[in-house]
Amino acid sequence: MEYYETLVGDGITKTFYFTFPFFGVNDIHVKIDGVEQSTDTYTMTPNPTPNDADTEYTGGRIEFATPPAAGVEIIIYCEIELVRHIDYQPTKKPESYQLNQDANQLMHAIRELKIKILNLAGIADIPTAQEILAELVEIRNRLSTFLTADDLTEINDAIATLAGYDYVIESQLPSADNNYIWYRKYKSGWVEQGGFIPSGNGTSDTLTMPVAMATDKYTVVSNTGNNAANNFFRIANKTTTTFVWYKSSSSMSGDWMVIGIHA
Repeated sequence: MEYYETLVGDGITKTFYFTFPFFGVNDIHVKIDGVEQSTDTYTMTPNPTPNDADTEYTGGRIEFATPPAAGVEIIIYCEIELVRHIDYQPTKKPESYQLNQDANQLMHAIRELKIKILNLAGIADIPTAQEILAELVEIRNRLSTFLTADDLTEINDAIATLAGYDYVIESQLPSADNNYIWYRKYKSGWVEQGGFIPSGNGTSDTLTMPVAMATDKYTVVSNTGNNAANNFFRIANKTTTTFVWYKSSSSMSGDWMVIGIHA
């Protein structure tokens, strides 16, 4: 986003003001805690323009039907609608401010698309492939009226290909706070999860998985950190949420990993 303002709700205030430029009422959007708000939940009133409706607006106000809750993040932002606001007539001389305004709208729209494309290029700054796909779909939608049929088909094919890939939608890194348990959940339903088994607890450990499995027919891979010849273990009593790691000695420690389809 090129133009936006971030505000905070207090549970009382209904009206919030912004000062950035825009070209039409449909350019203004609102998010609360990252969730796009429907236009039936608020009213947008632009500040008066210096000349007429063809002139760029500068600022306005958002009035919510219900005050946003205290502490929520409110983002008012501009996303240029790719429509014509000026209808030039063959018998009327175009005004210079109208020509300037048309050029300004186009430049704003190009800069917005450039920002989105740069976001795609900076994949390391985008948490998931799901967000890359969403950005690509949004760019396609905004450019659709300017693309040829062949170009649109090519972009749609690229979107379909990306949508067909499997990718991580949720994950947890191992740390001391979570007892070194980690997992990766994929769009397809596949999951990989694992952790560390400390020594002690007699000759068995009941391990609870952070992600429940669809059935008990998953694969458990495990190893022992103590590789003496008389150390051995086995896995038994599998459920969709737990399994038991039996060991030959209470001093044994190890690692485990579960692979399969999550619930």
